[in-house]
Amino acid sequence: MWKYIKSAADQLSWMVHDQPEIVFWGRSNVGKSSLINALANTKIAKTSSTPGRTKLINYFETNSKKILVDLPGYGYAALSKKVQTKIIGIIDHYFRFQTNEKRVCFLIDCKVGFTAIDLEMIEYIQSLGIKFDIFLTKCDKANQSQRYKTKNQALSFGSSVEVFMVSAIKNIGIEDINKFYEL
Repeated sequence: MWKYIKSAADQLSWMVHDQPEIVFWGRSNVGKSSLINALANTKIAKTSSTPGRTKLINYFETNSKKILVDLPGYGYAALSKKVQTKIIGIIDHYFRFQTNEKRVCFLIDCKVGFTAIDLEMIEYIQSLGIKFDIFLTKCDKANQSQRYKTKNQALSFGSSVEVFMVSAIKNIGIEDINKFYEL
């Protein structure tokens, strides 16, 4: 059974463990919490209709005792500049100094596609040498043309990047993710 472990506001409160981390990251309102709940098959992560609610690093333990990390979303301008700067600093510090092996799962809204900030964050992760995969969320809301275009762009990152079409609401791709990551 999945469980929420803790939230961290800074390096002093990071979870100390020796396992690799599966990191969920994406724009605000892309469906990170909803996807975590679908994967866990229970409401374990807080969801909100208001984007930008996650301001801390949240740690979860999966059925197989793997550590899943939910990072605050990027790109939501309604937060004050001070709060945005603080969150960006926390995340950058986490990626640069938290020593556990990581694999970042970028969540991209299938209907919207890759935005400039998504591409900027992917480039940032690549510059740090961190492996990543792409989850195309809300695929049930995208039309065939949008799904095709977004999936082709995701596939352009190369064969080392896994691409999943997912819908937390309609349970699309959930089993594939659970199986691939052995959650």
